[in-house]
Amino acid sequence: MKINEIKNKDKLTIEWSVIIPSEKVNIELNKKYSELQNQLNLPGFRPGKVPLEIVKKRFGQKVISEILDKVINDSLNKAVKEKNLKPSVQPKVDIKNYEEGKDLEYSVIFQIMPEIPDFDLKSITVENSKLKITKKDIDDSLSQIAEKHERFIPLKTKRKSKLGDLVLFDYEGRIDKKPFEGNSGKDETVVLGSKKYIPGYEEQMVGLVVGEEKKINVVFPEDYRLKKVAGKNAIFELKINDIQERVKNIPIDDKLAEEVGEKNLLELREKIEERMKKDFENLSLLKMRREATEIMLKKFKFSIPTKMIDAEFDYLNSQNSDKKKKESEIKTLANRRVKLGLIINSISEKNNIEVEDSDLTQAVVAEASKYPGQEKQVVEFYKSNPNLMNNLRGVALEEKVMKFVVNSCNKKDNTCTIDELFKSDFLQSEKKIISDKKKGDNK
Repeated sequence: MKINEIKNKDKLTIEWSVIIPSEKVNIELNKKYSELQNQLNLPGFRPGKVPLEIVKKRFGQKVISEILDKVINDSLNKAVKEKNLKPSVQPKVDIKNYEEGKDLEYSVIFQIMPEIPDFDLKSITVENSKLKITKKDIDDSLSQIAEKHERFIPLKTKRKSKLGDLVLFDYEGRIDKKPFEGNSGKDETVVLGSKKYIPGYEEQMVGLVVGEEKKINVVFPEDYRLKKVAGKNAIFELKINDIQERVKNIPIDDKLAEEVGEKNLLELREKIEERMKKDFENLSLLKMRREATEIMLKKFKFSIPTKMIDAEFDYLNSQNSDKKKKESEIKTLANRRVKLGLIINSISEKNNIEVEDSDLTQAVVAEASKYPGQEKQVVEFYKSNPNLMNNLRGVALEEKVMKFVVNSCNKKDNTCTIDELFKSDFLQSEKKIISDKKKGDNK
């Protein structure tokens, strides 16, 4: 094998012109033709006695294509190993010239992984936030619990039902005048406006009084869980058994604590404090991780393979639904993700950090927890999909490396409240999520 290296301005790009002697190709071709001769069973010929000319005529094109792929791959793998190169992407091969019996000439171009410089993680200093809980923090949390809590009492004066009421009712439904699975119920309850039932159901229960009966018309959604009724029109006969109104301005007392699952108000306050500490600790770790990430991205200086960035860009762009992000933003994000991935891989190699079975199991469990009630199905889905499991292995490695990074950094303690913690630039996305959730709860 003869390799002529073509000089490239990009130090990460390798371009070769390669010649494979005909003898090397012929050995592989003859071996394959011989295998086919021994396997073929054609009319008019004894098994294993089909003439070579017929084998070549029938299968020559396919055999040549298969052998050229094998010879090229073998030669590339050997050359890359001998030269101690680490390709960052799949090499692009272009066959320049080949005729059976003659030398194989091809060109190849690929990019190699960059050399990641050594970096002392102890030179990084991140802020380690320590929680300062005030009585006001816990009082505010109790107020939010009381505001969201639902407590109902019988109507003081008889009136028609309205949104927000708790209604006790019987129902019986029919589709095309026939009953269906789950078509009836006794003493069912619903808070009108909660959207517990299918669209249009609760709205038609507004304006009724206790003892009143009513027929309502609804259409089951196309994606309804019971396929037999999905998309179909139904008529329900309702009878209102009771109406209760929601209590406004629920007192913060032992009764509230009991209704949310605690023995008394003191224990509820203690549980709130425990949850605050845990949430704060998780957010503080997240902030340190992001701060360390930003510092590493600035401190580490090395060239990034453009082909890796292009591949990441194509992936991110394919996920860009409704073109919410500009291509320039996606390009910047692709560059960042590739660089961070290279840094993480370098740290893992230099510090012998590997993903163990327990790490992968933890990653699968964490992913499954995002789908309450379907955890078992999610776990089985990952187990039966090697590609997805491999992607999760990458996530698990990043988690493990970043824990190592944060543990290795210098820490500067800073005591603050939860509100003060959220002022950090590194937690703005979480702050927005909580803010949006509060807005939704108040609607």
